[in-house]
Amino acid sequence: MSDSPKALFLFDIDGTLISPGKTARSIFIEIVKELTNKEVVLEVHQVAGYTDPNILENMLQRAGLNDNEIPHAMGKFFPDYYERFENRYQSAEDKLIFGDISEFLPELYKVDNIYLGLVTGNMERSAMIKLSPFGLKKYFEVGAYASDNADRNELPPIAVSRAEALWELKFDPDEVFVVGDTIYDVECALHNGFKAIGIARKDGEKEMEQLKDAGASWVYNSLPTVSQLMTIANLN
Repeated sequence: MSDSPKALFLFDIDGTLISPGKTARSIFIEIVKELTNKEVVLEVHQVAGYTDPNILENMLQRAGLNDNEIPHAMGKFFPDYYERFENRYQSAEDKLIFGDISEFLPELYKVDNIYLGLVTGNMERSAMIKLSPFGLKKYFEVGAYASDNADRNELPPIAVSRAEALWELKFDPDEVFVVGDTIYDVECALHNGFKAIGIARKDGEKEMEQLKDAGASWVYNSLPTVSQLMTIANLN
């Protein structure tokens, strides 16, 4: 295993790499109504930073299902969700890739001693569906997903373990950086002794302050440059 300086950057998806639009939320509402006969509102603040199983469980609770009924409903939900999401997402007109991503990721991907992965609240299949239209899947050979664990705080070590196995390297905690747009991305990094980079794309100074207060070591209103990331990782 190499002792040379290196860094593993673990990226969130929604709000960090892309804006997925409303397709997923509308399908969540649709299927929950079919399962429970109740329409449950799902606002942006009820999904941002949460894992898909957390979002669904909360919706089912609000629809009146008890603790014994929820696991069965969740088991029925996801196969149906994947099928509908895959069918509709490709043609959704409100999804977009953030403008700083298209050049940033190919450039970062080529840098020696920088490794890329995902830590996302999406299930693995839905994460791949979201990345596919933008050609982003090829940059992320490892990741950790809500299908691995519904608790976001448990995901970074899974991604690190997979990265170490794939590249036959050992990443020290100060070589791992979680990059995301919510305080929950920051929290999952700090919970595991890793560093957090906050991306405040929505609310400017207010959001930047929230991410700083949550413990992010660096906060930007868009993705930093490759040179900035190399400086952060002491690779310059």
